[in-house]
Amino acid sequence: MSAIQDSTARRNFNAFLWHAIFLALTTTFTDVNTILPSLVVKSGGSDLQLGILTAIMVGTPILGELFFASFLHLKPRKRPYLLFSINLRVVTLSVTAMVLWKAESLAGQGLISLIFMLMFIFAIAGTFAGVSYTDILGKSLPEVLRKSFFVKRQIFTSIAILISALIARSILAEMRYPANYVLLFILAATLLLVASIGFWRIREKPVAITANTHSFLKVIRSIPATFKKHPQLRSFILFSNFSGFGLTLMPFFIALAKTSYELTGEQIGMFLLLQIVGMIVSNFLWAKIIKQHHFIGIIKGCVALGSFLPILALIFVNLPIHFYWFIFFLMGFTMSARRIGYEGLFIEITEDENRALHKGIVGATRLSTAFFPLVAGWLIGHVGYEIIFILSSVMIATSLYFIRQLRFPSSQPSS
Repeated sequence: MSAIQDSTARRNFNAFLWHAIFLALTTTFTDVNTILPSLVVKSGGSDLQLGILTAIMVGTPILGELFFASFLHLKPRKRPYLLFSINLRVVTLSVTAMVLWKAESLAGQGLISLIFMLMFIFAIAGTFAGVSYTDILGKSLPEVLRKSFFVKRQIFTSIAILISALIARSILAEMRYPANYVLLFILAATLLLVASIGFWRIREKPVAITANTHSFLKVIRSIPATFKKHPQLRSFILFSNFSGFGLTLMPFFIALAKTSYELTGEQIGMFLLLQIVGMIVSNFLWAKIIKQHHFIGIIKGCVALGSFLPILALIFVNLPIHFYWFIFFLMGFTMSARRIGYEGLFIEITEDENRALHKGIVGATRLSTAFFPLVAGWLIGHVGYEIIFILSSVMIATSLYFIRQLRFPSSQPSS
């Protein structure tokens, strides 16, 4: 690597870290596993409505990835679209804060419907940003810096998240609804705007658009052929579908807690804080694992913990709340592993020329993650939490089979 290339890579490295730290602060104030589910519960929402919110926040981006990936695949530079998406999210968070400020004058279902609509826009914008981000990251950081970036990103963002979690816990405990949520969303909008400054410093390498570049319809038709040509992608998609049950089940831990505990603002703040502490503590474990077993080792740890959590939740919810706190502590372990391992693993099995396109295909075929929250929210009201949680645990564990099908060069064993 030349001196100029090294300087550019370091500049990009620092810019990505800047964005990651301030984005982490934003994520805490709008946490999809604690803050948003508790907002729906506080607004009088049902398990089904919680499932709808989870589907919006997790499933909508997944299905939308194909539409945006096929569009962005035709663009040599992705940064302008990334900045547009971030600014749209800032506006959406600001409008949400204003809506919550008038919450008392809105009917319960009317408020929930507005929250759904705004979070849908927020999620769609996040999808557009996510496809652009992954593509820019993959071509802006050389392979020699990627592992260092993913680990350092997790360490620095975990510290930032811990600070913001303490602030969020204080806001939730000391302020009354809806003023506490209004302040959280205002802070989130401000910090996300600051985070975008990092991308103004990125020097993005353009990718040549070839004659083989596909339109949206051609992308759809090419999926079977793509699977044959890239079996790694097919195995990754099957793994993502089965492990996705763990991702979309997490918000229901809040709903389960309501069956046994009062679910006060202070309790919600404690759940969030312990989740963040778990993320920070686990970073030291994942840092050791990634050196010996690479991204695949972290993924296996994530799946093992994820399949165990639903069973533990069913047991601990019948005990004093101090036991249930442990669920959110372990949840932090799985979230940390997912953030380090999933994106890193995807980048390892794709190339600069096809990464944005393959990102869209992965999103379009992760159907379980997109629709499971809706099904789970409806079924919980009919058959209870026990059956859904146990079934989810089995499905998550099944993803280990597909992980074992992934193959890497000798320098990156599948362990």
